Amino acid sequence: MRIVVVGAGVGGLSAAVRLAATGHSVTVLEEHAVAGGKAGRWESDGFVFDTGPSLLTMPWVFEQLFADTGAALSQSVELVRVEPVTRYRFADGSRVELSADLPRTISALEAWSPGTGGDWVAFLATCAAMWRASVPFLSGPPPWPPRRPAPGAPPPDPRDFLRVRPWHTLRSLARAHTREPRLRMVIERFATYAGADPRRAPAALAVAGYVEHAFGAWHVRGGIHRLVCAIEDRLLSLGGDVRYEQRVDALLLDGARVAGVSTAAGPLAADAVVWAGDALMLDRLLGRPSQPETERSLSGFALMLGLRGRTEGLTHHEITFPQDYDAEFDDVFVARRLVRDPTVYVSASCATDASEAPVGAENWFVLVNAPAGAPESEAEADAYESRLIERLGVESRIVCAGRRTPADLERLTGAARGAIYGAAPHGRLGTLRRPGPVVRGVGGLYRAGGTAHPGGGLPLVALGGRVVADLIGEA
Repeated sequence: MRIVVVGAGVGGLSAAVRLAATGHSVTVLEEHAVAGGKAGRWESDGFVFDTGPSLLTMPWVFEQLFADTGAALSQSVELVRVEPVTRYRFADGSRVELSADLPRTISALEAWSPGTGGDWVAFLATCAAMWRASVPFLSGPPPWPPRRPAPGAPPPDPRDFLRVRPWHTLRSLARAHTREPRLRMVIERFATYAGADPRRAPAALAVAGYVEHAFGAWHVRGGIHRLVCAIEDRLLSLGGDVRYEQRVDALLLDGARVAGVSTAAGPLAADAVVWAGDALMLDRLLGRPSQPETERSLSGFALMLGLRGRTEGLTHHEITFPQDYDAEFDDVFVARRLVRDPTVYVSASCATDASEAPVGAENWFVLVNAPAGAPESEAEADAYESRLIERLGVESRIVCAGRRTPADLERLTGAARGAIYGAAPHGRLGTLRRPGPVVRGVGGLYRAGGTAHPGGGLPLVALGGRVVADLIGEA
C-alpha cells in the first residue's frame, strides 16, 4: 500500500518505521525543515537544548521498535541513567531528591519528613496495580467503543477498571496516601505530564510519574533529539521517504475513503493516511465543527539559557514549587493568564552529559506552565521572561538565551494554540476521551501523535504509532 504519514514527530516516525518494515511504501510529509515535532532542538554558542521532552522513560518501547524492524537501538543511541530522577524544592526552603533507587528515596524522604517514606511506598504500590491495569490500554486500541478481543488475545479483566481508581482525582489520590502537603504537591505534579489540573485529572495519571521512579529515567547522550534522528535514519534505511517543508492543506477523498493529500507541491495519492499532527487540526481539515467546550491542555513558557560558570550540586532535573499551588492552576485554567507565581522546572542536561555545554558552563532549559494561547503580545512575553530570569538569579551568567511561548509552539509544531497535549484529560475518565487511532467516517484515515490515544510523551506516542501500524497491517 501507498501510505502517507503527515508529521515527522516521534509518533508519526514510529508508525512510519513499522509500516515500512512490513512492506508498505511510506512517505512522511513534514511541514517544517526538521523532524521531531515537539521533541525539538536548539543550539547556540556551543550550548545544546532539547526544547520538548527532557527525559526518556520506558526505553524498552524504543528498543522494541528497533528490534521489531531489524535493528538494535543501542547501535544508534546511547542511553544514560539519570539519578536522582528529580530534586524538589519548596517555598519553605526545604528540598528532597527522589530516585528510582527505592531505598535511597525512602531514606531521603524520612530525613526530610518522617513517615513520608512509608507514604511513598504505599503510593507506589497503588500505582503498580494501576500500571498493570493500564498496560493493555496504553499498548492497544482504546477500550471505547468496546470491541471483541483479537483472536487469541485474553478478554479484558473488568477488575482493571477498579484498579485505576476511577472514583479518585489525582488530588484525592494524593490526599489518600499522605498527610504531608509537600509530598502531595509532588504527586499532584504528575497531572501536568498530560497537561491537566490535578484537581480535575483522573487518578490514573499517577502512572506517568510512577514509571520514572519504578523503572528509571534516562537521557540520550547528545540530547533527546538524537533519538528522533535515529528513528528517522531507521525509516530511511527501510526505504521510507521523508519530505520536508511539505504542508498538507487538504485531504483527498474518494467517496468515504481517503485517497491522498494535497500540498503546495501538488497532490500525493495514498491508500491510507496517518495524521500525526494535532487532532483538532485534522477535524478542521475534514470540515468537522470544532468543540469549543473541549478545554485545551496546558502549554508552556520555556527559556533556553546558556550560562557561564558551574552551579554547586547541579542536578539534571529540578522542580521548585510555589507557595500556593492551587493559584497556579487557577491562573492557567480559570483566569487563562500567565502564572503569577509558577512552579519552575529546570533541566540542566549537562549534569548528566557534559557534551551539551561548553567547559565550565551550563545549559538550562527552564519551563513553567502556561495557558494555551498566552501571552497576548511579545511585550508581555518579554516582561515575563525578565521576571523568570530575575527569579532564577542568573542574569549575570547568561551567555545566550532563547524562548518558546505557546504561540511559538503552535508555529513550530502545529499544536493548536500551543496546547501540548491537545484536549485536557479532565474528569475521572478523561483519558478515555482522547481521539482514537481510527477516524470514523473516513476509511483509510488514522490518527497518531500526542493528542491522540494513548496520549503524549515519548513512549506513549511510539506506542500509538504501533497501534496504527497494527491496524493497517502488513502490505
